[in-house]
Amino acid sequence: AHGDLEIDAHRHLCLVAAQEVALTASEFALLKVLMAKPDNVMTRQQLTVSMYGNNIHVSDRTIDSHIRNIRNKLTKAGCSNSIITVHGVGLRMGTCQTG
Repeated sequence: AHGDLEIDAHRHLCLVAAQEVALTASEFALLKVLMAKPDNVMTRQQLTVSMYGNNIHVSDRTIDSHIRNIRNKLTKAGCSNSIITVHGVGLRMGTCQTG
């Protein structure tokens, strides 16, 4: 759990303040990677490798698209600062406080 955001990898659930948020498999995997080390800034390349391995070429735009979708879904659930962009470096988890 990170703030009001929680993921349950075994049940493939994402919860914000105990309310389920529907994520695609890729969105869930990306959020899981970020939440594994919520205080660390991860580059898009690190996120790509952690999700897809070194064998596949995936555009930075793919990661950006997933991040945008995750942010939109979590914002609708009341968690507006879920993923923070550290300009010129990468991404890290925000505080995700709903109340």
